[in-house]
Amino acid sequence: MEVVIEQIFEEGLTLIKGPPGSGKTATAAWAASRHKNSIWFTFYESESRLIRFLSSLALEPPRHIFDMLSTGNRKEAVEVILKKIQEVKPDFVVVDGLNALTAEGERELVHNLFYHLLSSFVPVVLIREGDEVTATDYIADNVLLLSYKPSERGMVRYLTVLKSRGRSVEPNVFRMILAKGGPRLISAPREARKIPSQRLTTGAPEIDREINGGVIAGSYVVVAGPPDGLASKLMVLTAAALAGSGRKVLYHHHKQIPTFMKFAESLGVDLSSKNLLWYYHPVEEHGDVTWWYRSAEMVNEMGVDAHFADNYEQVLAVAGLERVAEAAQIYQASLRRETTTVLVINSLAVWRSASRLLGSIPDYVFVFRRGLLTVYTPERIEPLRFRYKLVGHRVVYEKI
Repeated sequence: MEVVIEQIFEEGLTLIKGPPGSGKTATAAWAASRHKNSIWFTFYESESRLIRFLSSLALEPPRHIFDMLSTGNRKEAVEVILKKIQEVKPDFVVVDGLNALTAEGERELVHNLFYHLLSSFVPVVLIREGDEVTATDYIADNVLLLSYKPSERGMVRYLTVLKSRGRSVEPNVFRMILAKGGPRLISAPREARKIPSQRLTTGAPEIDREINGGVIAGSYVVVAGPPDGLASKLMVLTAAALAGSGRKVLYHHHKQIPTFMKFAESLGVDLSSKNLLWYYHPVEEHGDVTWWYRSAEMVNEMGVDAHFADNYEQVLAVAGLERVAEAAQIYQASLRRETTTVLVINSLAVWRSASRLLGSIPDYVFVFRRGLLTVYTPERIEPLRFRYKLVGHRVVYEKI
């Protein structure tokens, strides 16, 4: 039986542990925010600091917060917590900072106060820094381990369900994004994606004929070309063709004044279509992996059929290959609709390097080089090859 993470917090005693900065407080606060009369005891930070942090994530703070920084000993801490709980009668309890207690104090607090008295009636969450195993791990109904991979370009967080009494958790490891509104857990679909029958035009009838009418809707596509921006110029024509056919298209670029738009306009393309949306995003912000989650959410909310991400050679330079490979999986797993995503790379050298790590992710790869187009598709073992040239106001392709 699969379990939704939200269900873990509905009853019993849950331990959240992990290193500093892994998202323990945010995860507990997200769970608490789903209750109207939650109570929070903190041994580590003041009430005002906790509220500021939660506000930065657009999370409602717990209704009752008690600062335990000045509590003298474990006996006093247990007495204070018990007294406040009796006064407030909460529907959710969080104790942040088990490390402030001795091992004996932690055991007393957990076993005597919560396990036998409280957690049978309301959900209880305990937070401890570090990944060591203590008595709490054995007593708790659920144990969640938070972790992360630090790097110069931000971090990727993970949530692992080490234990969930009475439940089978599949999968048990989730990527975690700290977004507005709290943590978002992302896992790859368990079942293979069903291939839709719908196709999207490439903007070139000659190519569409050879690939059964266009690319499969919901595909991941890479278009690579030389540094002169040829790939960008040709993809803006494709975006305009899709918009003209009634598809909703998001063209996401990383230059404030994209020259490829002038190329399209010189060919008589109307770029003011209500179905063609332009979005500029500074390439520097792609160092944060949460951008890809936000990007997928934007696509979901706008109902986009095709999402073009241009100047991707710059993104790869800023974020790095490993980060982009991780981010691509986060993006795809976060999509809730069959959106075709097109990465446009204006550097053949960058794509050669990137393909070693990203080569298994795209469904289609289009490579423009010296008047020749090579197309790799999921339906053919051998690639297709075309000559191309500009004839009048359109690009003409001839199969080789």
